This record gives sequence, structure tokens and C-alpha cells, in this order.
Amino acid sequence: MKKLESYLTGIVVDGKRDIARNISYYEDPICGIYGIGSFAQSALDGDAWKKRRVACVLAQLRIRGLTQPVLILSRRPETTPADMAAWSYYSVDELVQLWPDTPVELLEESLMNLSFQITHPSELVRVSPQDCWRVYSHDSASAGYVLDQLCDLGFLKYVDADPSTSYSTRRFSIQAKGWDKLTKMRSAAGSARNQAFVAMWFSEEMADFFEQGIRPAIEHDGTKCVRIDMQEHNNKICDEIIAEIRRSRYVIADFTGNRGGVYFEAGFAYGLSLPVIWTVHSDHLAHVHFDTRQYNHIVYSTPEELRVRLKNRIKATVI
Repeated sequence: MKKLESYLTGIVVDGKRDIARNISYYEDPICGIYGIGSFAQSALDGDAWKKRRVACVLAQLRIRGLTQPVLILSRRPETTPADMAAWSYYSVDELVQLWPDTPVELLEESLMNLSFQITHPSELVRVSPQDCWRVYSHDSASAGYVLDQLCDLGFLKYVDADPSTSYSTRRFSIQAKGWDKLTKMRSAAGSARNQAFVAMWFSEEMADFFEQGIRPAIEHDGTKCVRIDMQEHNNKICDEIIAEIRRSRYVIADFTGNRGGVYFEAGFAYGLSLPVIWTVHSDHLAHVHFDTRQYNHIVYSTPEELRVRLKNRIKATVI
């Protein structure tokens, strides 16, 4: 590792360049650990606004708990190298699609990002100039606008400048109206959707686990079970995956086989604040990447065990 200027944020960080793969890697405090291919850089060069959007979206994913390193390519590959299986793969277009659709949604998602910084309602949210990415901004002026609007809406209340760090760091409290908005946002994210997306290894040896375990556990309450290889569509497969996850109430991510696509789909759902239920066959638990092993996986051996435990987990954490 050596000191490099992060491609997305311009911050000087630890990084390296992989000439053989044409990928640059950065340990960015804003975006997390990420790599970006030369073709993806070419797609962003000269488009400062799109570049800022990608940086803000990576900041959002990191804030909301995505601990996996992210690899940005011009398009997501069909297969991934074995030594890169634990990375979340995104194309530039997939990341841009995670940007809030409207100004109102931008304000609401900014509030959501700020809420992830604290563990108790009484705590203060600290926002420094370097935190502008967390409110979908690229400088202190644009961040100040977002924060002022959140105060005007009654979601935040400005407390003071933080003398313990810098007077440019502002402290806010999330007001009751803000917490009410956050509760409604989380509730609305699931109540209007009646499907669950399944990310898993599409292999013959997993057929019984899907048909006798995952599908009946999802469908017992009338929820539609969506697996992308069983959907009829005329779109690019990556676009269809994103669309179906956005339509879903929650995601089942099964890591049996340690497929790179499952890491991507789980990370994408997590970035949207959708519930993700993690499952893996007992024979494959040792292969789950250490960055995601911290999550409470349902470890199973038989389709029946998977069906019962998954049904109970859905009832306890989603319904």
C-alpha cells in the first residue's frame, strides 16, 4: 500500500494499483474499501456529477452497515475470480440508480443516514465538512442546505458548533417529528411490497433446498417468492435484479457455494435498508467471508430444517 488520491473523493488514502487487472484500490474513510476498474473510471471521467453520486452512494452503503469491500466495474461480470468472491460487485449504472429519485427522497434518505450514526435518541448527530457525502452533498455549502431543510421540516434541531473538534462541525438532535418520519419510512418500505427476493446459488444440488425449504417458508403467508432465473423478462439481467430487489419487502441471501452475486445482492438490499435474512448450508459455513460471518446466519442441513427455521425468522424479524 502507498499513499494515493482516492479517485472518488480526492482524499489522500492508502491504496494500490493492480496493473494486471487494470484496477485501483483505495481504503477511503468515506466510501470504505473499494476498487475501480479503468473502464469504470473512463465512464466517470468528465462527469463530475455522476462521480459525486457514486461517492455518496458508497458512503450510504457504508453508513448502513455494508462492511464488504466494493469493486466498481463498467459492468458486473458473469463470473468472479475466486480470490475476489467476497467483494460486492457494482457497475457504475447500478450505483447511480441508488441515488434518491427526488429532492424530497434525498432529504428523507439523508435523515436516515444521520440516524445510523447514533444508538440512542438522546445522542447528538455530529456533521463535519468531511461528512457532506452522508447527506448526498459534495461540499459544505450543499450539505448545509440539506441540513437547514431538515431543520425547517422539524426533523432536526441545530444545537451548536462542536468546540471539542472544530467549530465547523455542527451538532444536531433528531426531533420527535424526525423519529416519526423514520418509523414511517421503515414501515412503508415493507408494507407496500408483497414479494421477497431470493439470492442463491442456482445449482441442481440446491433445488430441494429451494423448493422444499426457501419457497414454502416465504409463501406461507401469501408473499410472492422471486428468484431471478425464474422470471420472464427482456431486460439486462443486472437491471432486472435491481428492479426486483427494489420491489421486494425483504431478501433471502443464501451463501451456500459462496457465490459473488449473492454478496452483491445482499449488499444492495442492505443499502436500501431492506431486511436481509442470511442462510448457509452447514457444509459451507466455513467458506463464508469473515466480513459477513458476523451476521446471524440460519445454518441448516436439510430442506425441512431450513423451511422451519426460515419461516420462524421471517415471522420474528419481518412480519
